[in-house]
Amino acid sequence: MAKIGLTNLWWGKLTEAEDGTTTYDGAKSFGKAVSCKVDVTNNDATLYAEDSLAESDKSFNSAKVTLGVADDDDTIFAPILGHTVSEAGTDGTGGEMVRNANDAAPYIGLGRVITKMVNGVIKYKAEFMYKVKFGEPSQDDQTKGEKVDFKTTEIEGTASSLANGDWSAAKTFDTKDAAVSWVKGKLQAAAA
Repeated sequence: MAKIGLTNLWWGKLTEAEDGTTTYDGAKSFGKAVSCKVDVTNNDATLYAEDSLAESDKSFNSAKVTLGVADDDDTIFAPILGHTVSEAGTDGTGGEMVRNANDAAPYIGLGRVITKMVNGVIKYKAEFMYKVKFGEPSQDDQTKGEKVDFKTTEIEGTASSLANGDWSAAKTFDTKDAAVSWVKGKLQAAAA
């Protein structure tokens, strides 16, 4: 299996019940995907007894999630980071995003679609993380030189498990539309 593409970053604000049951406020686009890296941290413990290994643990602890997106659109980043955006001005300009030291980023659900090739056939793997919290991205800007050098925004967060232990789900599909529908279905708002 060879991964050959990444598309369709979707998110929704998470509300989690005490038993780990999730509801989200609907699927919203994160913008155009450039990259996604998920670095999993496992618990690593061993117990020796009677001069040999008696128990070991390699269970999930958390995951560092780094997303690269084509545009750091304030209307997308503000709710993910807990910031506010003022209404658009009458002069046609967009609203102003205000960052406050007391802003608290909410937990969100996050999904993506990975294009892969298996034995010469294109497949689409949908990946979903149930509970992710992002932090303020660093800013790295530079002037244009003799040639254009594109820079994109990366945002970093932490994926953790729900109260029931679930942290991620995945499913492979024959079509991209089916994979996108599955991700969006995970983020569907609860019926009123």
